[in-house]
Amino acid sequence: MSPGEGSPWWKVMALAMGLPSLIVGTFFGLYVLVQKNIIGWVTLLIVLLLVIGNTFFFMVRYGLVGKNRK
Repeated sequence: MSPGEGSPWWKVMALAMGLPSLIVGTFFGLYVLVQKNIIGWVTLLIVLLLVIGNTFFFMVRYGLVGKNRK
């Protein structure tokens, strides 16, 4: 691995540490849209679950990439 590349485990750790603030920030951003009647509660829930699922997907993906490199 070249010096400029980050370890995949650092990427996993960064995603894991940022997950709570990602959830809160996404929720409040979407909540503003719900209050303005732009989107509904079901849409808020679906988007929030997709964002969380996407983050978990990348955590697993980066973890497996790091495992396969060694």
